[in-house]
Amino acid sequence: MQGGGVSPALKGLFVGSGSDGLNEPFISAAVISLSGKPQPSVLYLGTATYDLSGPQERQTARFKAAGCRVTSLPLVNVCPSRAEIQQAVGAADVIIVSGGNTLYAVDRWVRLGVDEALRAAMERGAVLTGGSAGAICWFDGGHSDSAD
Repeated sequence: MQGGGVSPALKGLFVGSGSDGLNEPFISAAVISLSGKPQPSVLYLGTATYDLSGPQERQTARFKAAGCRVTSLPLVNVCPSRAEIQQAVGAADVIIVSGGNTLYAVDRWVRLGVDEALRAAMERGAVLTGGSAGAICWFDGGHSDSAD
């Protein structure tokens, strides 16, 4: 999510480990609280874990249990249109990004235009969250072992 300054609407909660951190009841409760809604719409981006179902299930389980509507936007083996991307991201109150390969995810987002939709979501006040790669990706820089 490289670009200019920080939006005054920025709301985020970033953890060290996606699967572990987002599965903690107090973390998911804090994310939901930041949304300002009792059952926010949650979008899961699993690009960094190559859209595998296991990480998605672990990282969204608490949100589903809280009654949130959870959707995902697969980006690894499909190329959604910009309109589909804008629709999915635009409908989300909370955006969860998986841990995994930061460099792959961000590169894929730039190629598909997802980065622009995520910036718009940030600017409108969507809650941004994730662990590891899902935390690093929201910033201009951070330590990652993705190139190892």
